[in-house]
Amino acid sequence: MRKTLRKVAATASAIALAIAVTATAVPASVSANPPSKAGKKAAKAEFDADGTYHAYFGFQETGTWIFRDEWYSTTLGIDGSDMKGAKLDFNGGTLFQSKDGKTSAVEGTKVQDAEIKGNGTYTVGVSDLNDCLNTNGDADTKVSMIYVDTDIPMSAKDNPVKISDVKLTCDGKEISIPSDPFYPSEYTDESGLLRFDPMNSYQKDKGEYADSPDMTLVPKDSIQITFTVSGFNSDNPDAVAGADDASSASSDVNTTSDTAASKKSSPVVPIVIVVVVVAVVAVVVVKKKK
Repeated sequence: MRKTLRKVAATASAIALAIAVTATAVPASVSANPPSKAGKKAAKAEFDADGTYHAYFGFQETGTWIFRDEWYSTTLGIDGSDMKGAKLDFNGGTLFQSKDGKTSAVEGTKVQDAEIKGNGTYTVGVSDLNDCLNTNGDADTKVSMIYVDTDIPMSAKDNPVKISDVKLTCDGKEISIPSDPFYPSEYTDESGLLRFDPMNSYQKDKGEYADSPDMTLVPKDSIQITFTVSGFNSDNPDAVAGADDASSASSDVNTTSDTAASKKSSPVVPIVIVVVVVAVVAVVVVKKKK
């Protein structure tokens, strides 16, 4: 009996070690991260063509692990557990960084989100990067995702919302992107909320920026995504593309989980799994994204 128990314990320990090694070796960005309660609520809501919605700037750089997750991320979104643990504010107007097992705000950066109140042209992005993305040409450090996530539900069959004329600008230079910028992306299917990716190195068609020399010269000062929204009952006279949009970046959207406004999921924090073995071997299955 003791030998049997020892074998069970040894097997469980081996499995636990394998799981821990695998989990810590794979960024959370490739693991399934279901939407938060607020995200699920927003996805199930009926689309209101006279309502107000929100668009959020999303970003990820490998190596430095500077990022901004989807607003509905259970770990790093508006109500994210990691954000609460680190006492960080998703709508605080900054990018974030995961380093040495800790998540912190990238001070000085200014994130711009947008409030969608009808048809028009909107801009989201970040300014005042102060060259924080630069790692002196480290080949393993690249901008991997630049995207827009929203609280617009896409589950309704009669949802008329369309996104067009998407433009990606880095340090004032417009970057060529696919004419159909991953719209809606695979993450829209996963969350039920509209998201589109002008640049995503995890997708098959990565876009010019992902494989261009610009990748070795990462943005030093600013990144902006400008896009046109249609499908609402009225136009928003204030939603027009302007020269000031790119430079006036500030987090002007202050929402809560009740109003549903804040993956790949946690892009930055490796998953650490601790398995306590009593007498039962737990098998953990991790769903991997494309």
